[in-house]
Amino acid sequence: MSFCIRYAQNTDLPLVKQLWDVCFPGESTFADCFFGSLYDPSRALLSVTEDGRPASMLHMMPYTLCWLGRETPVSYVYGVGTHPDFRMRGLAAGLIDQALFEMHLRGVLFSALIPQEKWLFDFYRPFGYAPVCTLAPRSYDFSGAPRPADENDIPLLDALYEAAMAGRAHILRRPEHWLSQLRECALGGGRILLDGAQGYAVYPSRDDAPSECFGPGARDLGKADAFGCLRVVDAARAAAMSRQAGTAVPGGTLDDPYAPWNIGALGGPSMSGPEDAINIAELAEFLFAGDAPYMQLMHN
Repeated sequence: MSFCIRYAQNTDLPLVKQLWDVCFPGESTFADCFFGSLYDPSRALLSVTEDGRPASMLHMMPYTLCWLGRETPVSYVYGVGTHPDFRMRGLAAGLIDQALFEMHLRGVLFSALIPQEKWLFDFYRPFGYAPVCTLAPRSYDFSGAPRPADENDIPLLDALYEAAMAGRAHILRRPEHWLSQLRECALGGGRILLDGAQGYAVYPSRDDAPSECFGPGARDLGKADAFGCLRVVDAARAAAMSRQAGTAVPGGTLDDPYAPWNIGALGGPSMSGPEDAINIAELAEFLFAGDAPYMQLMHN
């Protein structure tokens, strides 16, 4: 059986929903939210069978990363899944390969993803995704009676978030991101609670610990672990930005089999010797060494 890769069409929606339910069973509440407000067929890649049936899917969601004091475009890879009948055929790998090319055409600087299982960090690394984003379990001690946030509080929530992110590489949030999180919390029985105008905590469901909290009552409960991955899509531009900020990026050979436009993008002599090469995942680790980006995307 042969497969072809194409973007989703409006008429594919029922079949894409069916594929989602098969790949991610038990997530019907979130699926309703995703397809109701986040799904975009122009950013959904499908591997389809000869009769047009979606066998595998990958979604590219646009975000903006504040890095080195500048806003840079990011494509978040999400909802990668293959129907059980078609697994072990390299369909997901083919979609990732094509997605990187599409990101390149769209001028994306970085690609991001958040593995849902520990073993997936190893699966995505050969594609260039490095686990440079970390997250620690946290709790929040409110100074008084917390107040549930609503959509009128989005400017305050975003101001508190940006204050907590000052000086750190992080994903920017648009009002629709906050609105989506408020809706998802409500569907799951959770809430976003405000500590006056000082801080907040996001509770995805009634029984969960906060998935995010910032303010005077926030505290870490343990060490930060690998949480998300970044992948350099445009190595030349990323290296130039880093050098402009005063960081000496290694030159020499760059190994990137999934993005041939990056070959030779670093230029200059290798810092470790002419015979050595740096791979694209190692470049991401170098660029973000000492500055683990914050990438809680609120619907991961």
